[in-house]
Amino acid sequence: MRAIIGFTAILEEEYSSKLDNEARRITSIIKNNTLKMGHLIDDLLTFSRMGRQDIVKTFINTDEMIKEIIDQPDIKQYNSLHPVKWVIHDLPDISGDINTLRQVWINLISNAVKYSGKADFPKIEIGSWHEQDKIVFFIKDNGVGFDEKYKNKLFRVFQRLHSTDEFEGTGIGLAIVEKIISKHDGKVWADAVVDKGANFYFSLPDESNGITA
Repeated sequence: MRAIIGFTAILEEEYSSKLDNEARRITSIIKNNTLKMGHLIDDLLTFSRMGRQDIVKTFINTDEMIKEIIDQPDIKQYNSLHPVKWVIHDLPDISGDINTLRQVWINLISNAVKYSGKADFPKIEIGSWHEQDKIVFFIKDNGVGFDEKYKNKLFRVFQRLHSTDEFEGTGIGLAIVEKIISKHDGKVWADAVVDKGANFYFSLPDESNGITA
């Protein structure tokens, strides 16, 4: 992938005087599609490694983790047209693998920001509740939503409910989320209404009695 991009860049730089507008359009398409393929390969490798990666549980301050993720430039750049209204409830500390659970939050929050990007007043709410021996977290947005009859496809590799022309992505992010949560003995699910937003949930075992900072 790097070689293709590199040689295409050489064509554009060293032979620019010999390339007409159509040739420049074609080289641009080559580079863009090669970059997309590179992202897809990276995501597939991440998904593959998740199956072999050991879970190392430590204390996690969920409030601090969420604040750190929301402040990341990669999260903010998804929605430059309308500022997001964030509603963040107090979140419980948990015991889990900090690196993989951070990836769960990044994927879900990124999706919420991306798919609410066309709303006039995008709003994302993050919270939790206790349910028997589980902690359930939720991420709600008021974006494009999806047709619930397809929700079983959400967490499968390459399954997308919106085209790449509408929203960028490789179709692997939610599959990674499901794999990480299942390795934590939890579950992930979602519900939505078309054009009225989506709600994503995941549960984790409540091990609060054994958590020490």
